[in-house]
Amino acid sequence: MMKLELNKLSKKDLQEIILKMENCLSEEQKQKLYEFVQEHNKICTKEDNVPMQMSQEFVDEKMQQIEKWQQQIDDGKIYLDVEEYEEYEDYSEGYWEPDLIIEYYDNQEIGDKIMSMINFAKDCVNDRHYPEAGTIYKWLWEMSVCTYLEYDEESDAVDLEILEENNIINTDIKQLALLTLYTEYQNVDKQERAEALYYYFSYYTFRKLHIEDMFYIGRETLKDSEQFWEDWINLLKTKKGNKAANLLKEAILYCDGIENLLKMADENVSIHPSLYLAVIAEYDAKHMYAEMEKAAEKALEKIDKNLVIRGEIALKAATVSDYLQHKENVMRFCWECFRSNSTVRNYLRLFITEEMAQKYGVQGAKSIINSIKHNNKYYEENSELRQNILRDAEYYTLNFYMGNFETMKKMSQNPSGSLGWSYSYIRIGIRLFLLYLYENPVLSKAGAVTEAYIRFEDSKELENMLFFERDIIQESHEHKVSMFWNCFQRWKKYFPMEQAEKKKYLDWAEKIVYSRADAIVSGQHRCQYAEVAVLLAMVGEVKECMGIAGAKKEIFAEYKSKFPRHSSFQAEMKTYFIE
Repeated sequence: MMKLELNKLSKKDLQEIILKMENCLSEEQKQKLYEFVQEHNKICTKEDNVPMQMSQEFVDEKMQQIEKWQQQIDDGKIYLDVEEYEEYEDYSEGYWEPDLIIEYYDNQEIGDKIMSMINFAKDCVNDRHYPEAGTIYKWLWEMSVCTYLEYDEESDAVDLEILEENNIINTDIKQLALLTLYTEYQNVDKQERAEALYYYFSYYTFRKLHIEDMFYIGRETLKDSEQFWEDWINLLKTKKGNKAANLLKEAILYCDGIENLLKMADENVSIHPSLYLAVIAEYDAKHMYAEMEKAAEKALEKIDKNLVIRGEIALKAATVSDYLQHKENVMRFCWECFRSNSTVRNYLRLFITEEMAQKYGVQGAKSIINSIKHNNKYYEENSELRQNILRDAEYYTLNFYMGNFETMKKMSQNPSGSLGWSYSYIRIGIRLFLLYLYENPVLSKAGAVTEAYIRFEDSKELENMLFFERDIIQESHEHKVSMFWNCFQRWKKYFPMEQAEKKKYLDWAEKIVYSRADAIVSGQHRCQYAEVAVLLAMVGEVKECMGIAGAKKEIFAEYKSKFPRHSSFQAEMKTYFIE
């Protein structure tokens, strides 16, 4: 039974088990284990000295053939044939872009030639012909196979990963990547290894690897590993980006453990602030919650306040403080989360409890609204260093939630002809005002559709938002309302409107909704019939909330009379006007 289980384990797994066993052994047993290890190393050394099985003459001959194939592929003399077609699906009410389907045909047996290279390169590794294997691997990852599409003057090209995805070649791409790293390690001078191996992590396949697995893939033990790890860590400290951060985290945990990871996070905060997230995750996995909170505190002190990742760390800190029942810390961390990542979701969290709303939600947030940047053109690929810059739409919505209603109204301009709402903020602004003016605690059918348009899409994200006030989740279930609507109503009481102001915003919204409905229905834009029916119903319901009896029924009758032959529109009207 034990033998069967051992056969399932990798060399790395076995090494980890032996190291764990060492802690349970007596000194005499440890000495015996050490003797077994020494004996095994002697056997491995003898195996390393076994003469090569493939002669250099044979290897050179194979390489000549491989180089011919490589040249033919590089020159586009052999290529893949391609067919492209669009796949449509029938979506009843809306336009959807078709999916472009690409089919590759290997009529010139390129896949067989590349598989021959892959197999020979592996034989070279096993037989310690590392220079030849390295030449093949480097070409494989850098190559582009031309494609030919009839009637298309410009040819495209595909790489190794696409060939594997489309079954042109059939290989274990992860093992191929590890063999590439192992071979590169063997071929390159020890001072240059770290930079040479890092080059390959620009390819997608390598990003899924753990570089320590490279040490267990080949026949020979890789030498100078201590210097490599030192060079590798020093290199990654200087490289910006998520890829380098992940590799650095793994390297430090593999070599030094969590305490050194925290030390590295402190030293490298300006380049890799995400190391603090890795530290927090490690403490969390070990249930070391006090250390987790302490590490988060240090991160918030050191990380630039304008980085979004600081907000992410603050939220994790709030979660653990809730578990530790550190109430003041929960509130402060929620505030720091919003301060560094000023989204609507993070703002509404400040209103979940009355104490936090008074302390941070109403006054605190207003103090920073003018310093929050917004720009639709901003994009930072490196998520570690992403700045707290909102999209314009989120910024306008945030102004609404901060009580700057007039500012948000100015941003909600109705386009000429009341069409083109897909590209205008009016589609969000009008719904926010209607929901604010809606006074019933439970949403109608039209209200539920309106609320669904602007609420957060991910229910798990909402539960995460409410992690320290679980009664809201239970309350929402009991009253059969969404958690967002519950939060919306809690927020609303801190930003009341006078009756005259409510009437002003209703008059504005009513005119826009009527204009929109007239433009949509008269233009027979059937896909938007449901949208305008909902908006019209919401106007009627809000008017009734404000004391105008029968308003909803009156609007229904008016539009039924205005568009008597538009049966599809009338059907949508009945859905939301007659409940």
